[in-house]
Amino acid sequence: MHGRSPLTVRRLGAADILVLYPLIQHAFPEMERRRWMDVGRRMSARRKRPRQGILVAHYGPRGLPCAMVTYRRDFDIRLGQVLTSDHYIVMTPGDAQHVMNAFHPVMAELARELGCHAIRTMQPVTKMTTHPQKVCPDEHIVERTLLLTEINGFSPPS
Repeated sequence: MHGRSPLTVRRLGAADILVLYPLIQHAFPEMERRRWMDVGRRMSARRKRPRQGILVAHYGPRGLPCAMVTYRRDFDIRLGQVLTSDHYIVMTPGDAQHVMNAFHPVMAELARELGCHAIRTMQPVTKMTTHPQKVCPDEHIVERTLLLTEINGFSPPS
């Protein structure tokens, strides 16, 4: 664990895609490298107003990625545009809150850029720790529980 070392958070760049694969594989062992490379290229494409993407956290400006979170702009019937973040993956579970605290200001700025009125953070049941924990910025409230039903034996593409 890196304790309180400074974290650098930025949008996924082309140079991050391959080095993030061990983190992806740790969280999603069924995802083949080729599939991740396709997803990574799509998510790292530079657009003027990106509606979706990935944020990556590094310890220090040149460190290897230690965490990532996907995001997308969604419409909510009550709130209007919201920035939804999910697939929050941290290599070291003990760093989860520290990493979330580093992601949150970047996500808040991104939400403002995209014209969003709120940030919705989905917290999956993690495969990396046996201790379930609520990891979120202090200003987040528990809004609802998210349930998933796989249809017709769906499994993620490999």
